[in-house]
Amino acid sequence: MVFGAGLDPLLVGMLSETVPGPTVTVFVVEAALLITAVLCVLRMPVRRPEVRTKGAWVRVPGVPQGDGRQLSVGIAVFASGITATSFVLSLGPSLLSGLLDTINRILAGAVAFVMFLAATGVQFAVQRLRRRTILTAGAVSTTLSMITLVIAVHTSAVAVLILSALLAGAGQGMGRLGGLSLPNSSIPPQRLAEANAALNVGGYVPAGVLPVSAGYLSDAVGLTNGATIFGAVLMGVAVIGGLVVPSTERQVTDPA
Repeated sequence: MVFGAGLDPLLVGMLSETVPGPTVTVFVVEAALLITAVLCVLRMPVRRPEVRTKGAWVRVPGVPQGDGRQLSVGIAVFASGITATSFVLSLGPSLLSGLLDTINRILAGAVAFVMFLAATGVQFAVQRLRRRTILTAGAVSTTLSMITLVIAVHTSAVAVLILSALLAGAGQGMGRLGGLSLPNSSIPPQRLAEANAALNVGGYVPAGVLPVSAGYLSDAVGLTNGATIFGAVLMGVAVIGGLVVPSTERQVTDPA
């Protein structure tokens, strides 16, 4: 899933720069990909639950009582990591155009691609480590990503901006892996999908709100100042997430 998220911006960047009618072609390709996904879902051998859940048809996902702390730890690290990658996706092209004086969409897509490639690869590299180690490393990676982001916008260093994207991807990948593996040892199998949904809701809400807020802030105070403030805020969130992980040492001791 993460690799696909990175392949998409690269593909779209290439299409928008090289084919006629890019604003139409891009969405035709996206629609075709979505149709194949629908066909796959329709053919999945998924049975209806034997016991229907009572209550509203649409409800906020959660975890069984007693597992909320593990979910919170996962969200604390995953949310900051995916918010960092969301920022690169949303405002990264503007930063690149300001630093390189170019609006080449292939380059912008390539930066997003390598960022998510890092998010994918790091999950294979660290999967045998303890969950606590993975989550702590994810928080550290996101923190370093924001530090390098601030350095990049103040020094106009493209290489540092790319390094920031790679660190953000690694932070998201480890946050997702650690966050998803936390409930596996205690939550019943029939509730794991809901726990997964709860983790994603907790991560994607700030990943949507904060970069959009940073965009409005950048319009008001300038891109450099807006990116600096965003980096400082998210760095603080990542540090807090990293500090929360050791406090749950007894609950996060098994290998992932």
